[in-house]
Amino acid sequence: MRSILVTVDDTPSATAARRIALGLARRMGASIKGVVGIDVSDLEGGEPAPIGAMRYAQDRRRHRAKVAYERRARVAEMPQSFVQSCAAAGVEAHCHTIDGDIAAELLRAIETADMVVTGQDTEFHLEASDEVSPLVEHIVARGCRPVLVTGPEVSEEGPVVVAYDGSVPAAKALQLAVLLGVFGSSPARVVSVYPGDEAFEAATRARDYLVLHGITADIEAITSSDHPADVLRAHAESVHARMLVMGAFGHRGLQEILFGSSTRRLLHGLTVPLFIYH
Repeated sequence: MRSILVTVDDTPSATAARRIALGLARRMGASIKGVVGIDVSDLEGGEPAPIGAMRYAQDRRRHRAKVAYERRARVAEMPQSFVQSCAAAGVEAHCHTIDGDIAAELLRAIETADMVVTGQDTEFHLEASDEVSPLVEHIVARGCRPVLVTGPEVSEEGPVVVAYDGSVPAAKALQLAVLLGVFGSSPARVVSVYPGDEAFEAATRARDYLVLHGITADIEAITSSDHPADVLRAHAESVHARMLVMGAFGHRGLQEILFGSSTRRLLHGLTVPLFIYH
């Protein structure tokens, strides 16, 4: 790993994302590219006003203009602050601002890095959300690199849980996590959630791959009627994992490729940083 792209904001999840990126960059000798976005379209646009409510509409427009101005002023300070905080941690970084088509520009910026680290609520609008933002979903679904998504709480201790079913997305995610060095010195726990002996066999293959790269790994095949996303989340929490590695999958178990309901369910109930790739 030579370069990490970090979405820069002032939310708790964005702060946690920076912490994770700094830890990875120090360990791997990588540089960090920060990206800040200015999207005030939701504040600057007009809104309909019913008859008799023109005064309210005028006040509302003035308020929205004030909020947009404050947002721009706050964002203008973020690049320098970000670079300084990285330098204080001994990591080379630079940061640029996107002021335009944020979704498209982000995808182009992602092409220049090995990995993306983002807070779950990064949206580059004024108000943060407790849920995963549409922009983060866009990065995961459309981006060409693995993405590490985090909530406001992160830990540097604990095992790395690997969700594995032998599918192509799961195998790709595992390989990239290994080659990029995200395991570090942490042990791994390979978890497979689908019925029959196939679960154990798939988990065994993943363990053998990890051992090949010097990573200690335990395996656990889980048979459950609960939603796979819920099973994985509960397991990661029970072992106090510091990260969950998985390929993107859908609602019919762990084998449906790309951005399906299981991936979204895990992201929106995020309690452990999630390394995801498809």
